[in-house]
Amino acid sequence: MRLIDRYILQEFLAFFGIASGVTMFILLLDKLVWLISFVLRSHVDVTIILRLLGYMLPTISGFALPIAFLLGCILTFNRLSTDSEYIVLQAAGLSFYRLILPLVVVSGVVYALTVLALMYGGPWGFQGLRQLVFEVAQTQGHTQLRPREFNDAFAGLVLYIERVSLESRQLEGLFIADARTTPPHVITARVGELVPVPETLHMVLRLQQGTIHRYSPAEKRYHVVHFGNYEVSLDLASRLARRVRGDAKLHELFPAQLRTEIQQRQGKAYRQAILYWHTLLALPFACFIFAGLGPVLGVVETRSGRSGGYVFGLCAIFVYYVFLTSGKALGEGTPFPPLLAAWLPNLCLGVLTVGLLLRTARGAARLGGEGILAWRPWWSRQAGS
Repeated sequence: MRLIDRYILQEFLAFFGIASGVTMFILLLDKLVWLISFVLRSHVDVTIILRLLGYMLPTISGFALPIAFLLGCILTFNRLSTDSEYIVLQAAGLSFYRLILPLVVVSGVVYALTVLALMYGGPWGFQGLRQLVFEVAQTQGHTQLRPREFNDAFAGLVLYIERVSLESRQLEGLFIADARTTPPHVITARVGELVPVPETLHMVLRLQQGTIHRYSPAEKRYHVVHFGNYEVSLDLASRLARRVRGDAKLHELFPAQLRTEIQQRQGKAYRQAILYWHTLLALPFACFIFAGLGPVLGVVETRSGRSGGYVFGLCAIFVYYVFLTSGKALGEGTPFPPLLAAWLPNLCLGVLTVGLLLRTARGAARLGGEGILAWRPWWSRQAGS
């Protein structure tokens, strides 16, 4: 028996590896347009590109692993079926449940990997991506500050610099026109330094030995304030900075942070957060369902041969996606319980899988592709008779 388990696992791992690579590539295509425009617009080096890909892969692996597992199960049993090995194994006295046992064990491993990817890999990737984009935006902020030119790289103000020290990157002879306040004011300083604040994804301009000039039309007075040290908060006006600005999204939070966020939210925002939390638990559980659904679809008889496995795999993924989208819409837009909405795809697909498993395991004639397309529910057949 162990020989058969190793044989099935060997076949599965080959298909699972190929399906994982293809699935990740397809999911990465959604971000490829932004990645190409980011590289061309920012003129980043190869190291930044590799870091971007490294942060992106964990964010999509949580969705790619269950899909790849389902395709791997379907293609494994599809190959056994088309090569008549499935019939030989049945004739040797091996039940369908015994044949899928190795895949059930592997589904537990894929389940654990999916949980880690969704709860820890995804947030790590999204937070790292935000930080990396901020670093690039910060570098652009430095490079755009050219001496003896009026610079508008920062929203709401115009900055003029007399000299820039290449060694210490210190700014000398600064003139700043700040229109972000009412009334606007002008700041002059002898030296200044750009300091990034990674915690808030902002930049601060630290000035030394300068003055603030402000005219108040209401009071008809001109104010001059001398300072030894003064900080000006800068708002990067680039597209990169706007991309990383704002509060962290739900998918960027680790489990402890997400639970804290759920406790602080109310109303619709609370429903969205609690629905996302239950989805993180329900989505990996689909691997156990796919361990039964994949082999059933893999042994379906089709005239197209091995290509039928791909077709049924794509159809199963599409059905699960429809259930997933419907559950999200119910959980966010209706009084439907978020817990039930998150688990709705697993419940619907689980009932279907159990029915197909029982039918296949009791030795009934294998489903045919034409039979599935022509299938009608039992109540419609009774009405017809």
